[in-house]
Amino acid sequence: MRISALSPLLVLGALVAPARADHKEPVKAPEQVATALPSGRGAAPVASVTGDLGITGARPARKDPFLSAREVATEVRAYAPDIERCYLAHLDDVRRAGHLDLTFVIGRDGAIASLKAAAPTLPARAARKVESCIREAVEVLRFPERRNDTTAVVPYYFQHTETPGGGPQLSCWNPRGCH
Repeated sequence: MRISALSPLLVLGALVAPARADHKEPVKAPEQVATALPSGRGAAPVASVTGDLGITGARPARKDPFLSAREVATEVRAYAPDIERCYLAHLDDVRRAGHLDLTFVIGRDGAIASLKAAAPTLPARAARKVESCIREAVEVLRFPERRNDTTAVVPYYFQHTETPGGGPQLSCWNPRGCH
């Protein structure tokens, strides 16, 4: 007789459960799950349960093993004025032109594990000063977390021209003219 008493619950469970799970669209859990408690006078208040069961939902985003070049460039871009200031402040050459390579070793937690600055056009003493200045400028820089350490080389090219009004100029590429 106990089996016949449970049969309505089994049928109710079969009607509520989805027949199949579609992998393209996550199955949404019902907002309220009914409980099978006796209803009547003196019955305990019925509380509805809400929430995601997490059975067939979308999987959490997996971390890539390494940072991409775009992610590194995006994070370092905000510090470009400080990096330029450090380079130009310790440059002895009057022309103020040159090349700077910053080699970042980024830990799995997103913190900078090491930073090396290579400036072949600078004397060794000036290069050490530039590296020290840049290290202070980017010490608060944090990258997204990844599964492995990432080594990234970020190049900077500095060019100076003595021509008055030199540099980028707005131009028109319309064959009919711009005005």
